[in-house]
Amino acid sequence: MRDPYSILGVNKDAGQQEIKAAWRATAKALHPDQNPDDPRAVNRFTEAGRAYDLLKDPDKRRLFDEARARATTRGNKEATFMEQRAERARAEAEAKAAAQARAQAEARAAAAAAAVSARASGGETAGKESAEDVVSKIFGTRKTSEKAESPAQQAQRPQAEAARANAQPAYEELDPASTEKPSETSAEQRTSPALELMSYLLKRLTRQIPPPDKVPDLIVDVAVSIEDILNRLNPAITLPDGKLLSITLPESIKDGTEVRIEGYGHRLQGLKRGDVVARIKVKPHRWYRTDEHDLRTFADIDIDKAVLGGEATVETIDGPIAITIPAWSGSQYTTRIAGRGLPKGAGSRGDLVVEARVMLWDRPDQKLVDLMQSLRNGLYL
Repeated sequence: MRDPYSILGVNKDAGQQEIKAAWRATAKALHPDQNPDDPRAVNRFTEAGRAYDLLKDPDKRRLFDEARARATTRGNKEATFMEQRAERARAEAEAKAAAQARAQAEARAAAAAAAVSARASGGETAGKESAEDVVSKIFGTRKTSEKAESPAQQAQRPQAEAARANAQPAYEELDPASTEKPSETSAEQRTSPALELMSYLLKRLTRQIPPPDKVPDLIVDVAVSIEDILNRLNPAITLPDGKLLSITLPESIKDGTEVRIEGYGHRLQGLKRGDVVARIKVKPHRWYRTDEHDLRTFADIDIDKAVLGGEATVETIDGPIAITIPAWSGSQYTTRIAGRGLPKGAGSRGDLVVEARVMLWDRPDQKLVDLMQSLRNGLYL
């Protein structure tokens, strides 16, 4: 859940009367009956109700404020790690771009050599051929329209077309003029189509692969956030021909899930058009790591709770929740909260795995220091 204070539009030190008044105004503005044309009105109204339920209860509000303060401290520590990882990613991207440039140069050289050979062997007739005829001759293929269907295939065509019509589409073609900016995509999506096609042509020219009936698939990486997955917000991608497609997220989804869209990939004369394979990449989250359909997070506990046990607050996608820490629990302690992970299909979800992380107090405690010193020296009080 987002920050309940920002949802209701109040300050962190707002009193109960101010919070109650803000809830009434927000509920009136977001009520589904007042927004019949907004498909997200129910979700926004429900979110505001959950925010008010949290802030009106002093105990829940105190636990939330404490958890947010600890998360801020933890976020500062993780920021350095994220910056280092981003630096490594930039270095890898530069190396990958250099490799792609070399591959494209080799492919162009191979294509030029093949064209010179074709002109030398074919004379004037070869010089009058179009680029599509040259590609078709190199591949040794013919137009798909020239392929005759058998009587059995013709009889099965109506059934196949009916099945495709009843199936739920994995995409929706959008109008670029009336569509908002598509979801963020990786650098691979912007550069890989041309590289894949050139690599494929190079392999065909050097006869490393047999003549195909279909153009290779166009694989794109689609980055989505954990919140987008749970809210069923379909990402959009831009194809090389400029078309926008909205990818329908499947019921079961995790990092690496692939969605196939038939007939929207590369084109080559004489071959069946390739497909688009959208590969889902879950964006890094501030608090969570993905593990198949499960999510993993940390619960920061003080040393006294690690020794004596107690309760700790964990921030989940669905809001904060209290967990019990057994006595004498170190950083190896984990607990599992069912149904707080990614969708697994049939209305079920993975789990949230919480790992304990023992933290020292903000300031040294002399009594604790003396006790540890006594234990180290073999003295017992």
